[in-house]
Amino acid sequence: MKKSTMLVYKCIVVLFLAVENVFCSKSFVIVADTTASMREEIEILKNNIQSVLDAARNRNFANYILLPFGDDDVGPTIDRTNPDSLLNLILQIEVSGGRDCPEDSLAAVEKALQISKPGSNIYVFTDAQAKSHSRLQSVKNLCQNRGSQVVIFQSGKCVPRGLSEYDTANAYYEVANSCGGSVFHFHLGNLHHAFKYMREIISVEWSNVNSYIELSGRRRFTYVMDVYTKDFIVAVSGHYPKITITNSLGYSPQTEKIVDTYAFLVIRVVNPGKGEELTADISCQGTAFTTIYRRKEINFQVGFSPLKPKNLQETSARPLPNVTSYMLISLLEESSLELLSVQLQKDKEENIMLQYHPLDGKKNLYVAEVLIASYRSFKVFITCRDTETQQEIVGYSAVLEPQSNEDGKTGSLNGAPVADLLEPESLLVEYGADYTGACKVKSKAKPDIWWENDAAETLLSESAFLQYPSTYISYVKIERANRNQTVFCKCKNGDGEDAVSFYLYINRTFTFEIKEYPTDTTIEFGNEGKLFCKANTYPEADIKWYHNDTLIEESENIQIDENELLIKSMSIEDTGEYRCEIANSVKSESYTANVYISGLEPPQIKLEKTEFILKPGEFTEEDCVIIQGIPDPDVTWKYKPEISSSDYVPLPDGVIVDGKSLKIPAAEIEHEGFYICEAVNLIGTDSQNVNVKVQYAPKIRNGDEDKTVREGDMVELPCDVDAVPKANVHWEMYQDDVIMAFNDRHRTDDRHTHIFPARYNDSGIYRCIAENEMGSALRTVMLNVLGAKPWGNWI
Repeated sequence: MKKSTMLVYKCIVVLFLAVENVFCSKSFVIVADTTASMREEIEILKNNIQSVLDAARNRNFANYILLPFGDDDVGPTIDRTNPDSLLNLILQIEVSGGRDCPEDSLAAVEKALQISKPGSNIYVFTDAQAKSHSRLQSVKNLCQNRGSQVVIFQSGKCVPRGLSEYDTANAYYEVANSCGGSVFHFHLGNLHHAFKYMREIISVEWSNVNSYIELSGRRRFTYVMDVYTKDFIVAVSGHYPKITITNSLGYSPQTEKIVDTYAFLVIRVVNPGKGEELTADISCQGTAFTTIYRRKEINFQVGFSPLKPKNLQETSARPLPNVTSYMLISLLEESSLELLSVQLQKDKEENIMLQYHPLDGKKNLYVAEVLIASYRSFKVFITCRDTETQQEIVGYSAVLEPQSNEDGKTGSLNGAPVADLLEPESLLVEYGADYTGACKVKSKAKPDIWWENDAAETLLSESAFLQYPSTYISYVKIERANRNQTVFCKCKNGDGEDAVSFYLYINRTFTFEIKEYPTDTTIEFGNEGKLFCKANTYPEADIKWYHNDTLIEESENIQIDENELLIKSMSIEDTGEYRCEIANSVKSESYTANVYISGLEPPQIKLEKTEFILKPGEFTEEDCVIIQGIPDPDVTWKYKPEISSSDYVPLPDGVIVDGKSLKIPAAEIEHEGFYICEAVNLIGTDSQNVNVKVQYAPKIRNGDEDKTVREGDMVELPCDVDAVPKANVHWEMYQDDVIMAFNDRHRTDDRHTHIFPARYNDSGIYRCIAENEMGSALRTVMLNVLGAKPWGNWI
């Protein structure tokens, strides 16, 4: 098939770089039927489209698209970034082809929805009905998903015989209804009205666009004009449309006809009244397609200051250049708006989302921080939610520019500074509240600005340059206001001085409000602890503290502040009952609390050794190690010669206690005994013993002896040995200087006592021998067993 669409244009490639943002993220799309039957319509389009594109400039569309189509083909798509480029393309359109009356218009609408950005404005010009309805559902789905508006202008020349107008436009009605658009039928003589309608619709951002099809040609709509409604347009397409608008009292508000033809009627309600209920009665001969446009916009004001303002009076309408400023946003006082977002659009190229917060709890006042370069113009865009209807509404400012140091230089400003108070001459402040007051000062030379009260006390304040050529802003901060006073804003320069003042009254009635009182608490030993007793009283009350019924005075460990008692280091002495008494000339109250201590531990000690065996003259040392104990235990060393002794005795001479250590520089026999390390704190006592022994040679307590027994007697020969270290002890028996071996009758017990039943041949010399590394000892027993044979006859 012959290609039916032709575009003639110069082969020039132009590159555009644009920053896309939420305020210019939509597309403006012209979908044009370029078959030969559209020759007159295309000429009308060329002659009228410029006024529409001029109106579109204020909308900041992201791109401008031309999409031609014919019988069976769609495209090519031509995308430009400015309206002038689109105008040049439209002026170069040439028509051709188009042997069949139905065109592939639904494919073109589908393509336009796919290539354009969401929320776009798409305008279709054709003289024929849709060729095929197979794409209808896809188009409707795209409309729902992308939120774009499709308006179809059909001249109606190419309509097959035998079909009604609704049959020919049925697909278009469904598309427009799904896309919040309209379908308008024109003769060539009044097609130019379409562009007047387009100019009205494209020039603003509509908050709501609703489309309705009414086959009976009659319908009634009711709307309430709230405070945000700025524009209200009703457009009806059909045979001989009529629109009658009345308010709740039956009166007709002022209206303006935008388009009025036999097939198309568009009217605007002029200055819709706040809260007024409007009823629109729509009628047509046959099918009526109604589109209702509603634009809601927020009225708001902005002001700028380098210091955080309280209201717009304290700001400038434009920010200082290259200075971080507070931007104050003021919404309508009577509105129920909640601010959702704030953005700056700079030079139509850059959007900045700002962080903001409510201004100190004030309704409909918000503040954000901004920095604007000296050469940048900008707009402020806001989005709000109506808390009653939950509807989101936008608003935008006029184009703003930073201040210039040339602003306001129309005459001489020499002379003394002039102060302007931004506060009432007298005001009432609640007792104890903080208050910030403001004044402005005009002075060509930079002035000194300060604040005083009537007691000549300088008050906390800060000042900054606010506006060219000579305006300064200054704030005073009065913290916890508690007395009536006059507050002065004073200023001076080299030519003189000025002052303004306001009187601050304190709202104060009898008050006895307990804010905090002491409660039972547990404080860890050695840690800091606090008890609180705070009251808001008038007349002012005194607060006294008692510990176990004794008035507390400040000490090294106890500190009493205005509303608290501080225990710097908790000890056992600080436990007990605490009472705070609050009393003024009218009333008194007292509160008690018990303070307990935690973190205490009984002592536990550890000795490395429990016994020392020393050589004479040897040095030794034993540390008494504290494993635990809170508070720190007191450590002492005590001494007992014998562990069984009931009493301690002084440490032997030559034994030294150094801190927790016991030292014996040179061991002697007299140093033997039991040394006890004892640790004591408030919770308990722990002790451990160390046995000190000094080495010496064996000593046998039993002396030598002669012993006579009879044969058969049980003989016991003791050998009681004392030695350090322990001695090796054994018995020997001699006869005629010959050592005789003991037989099984002889045994020695663990106490070294030699025991045996006597026989005649047991007579002899018995020796107990005790030996250790220090020496040896000997005990001799001469044993005579009666009845024994002479020694010489022994066998």
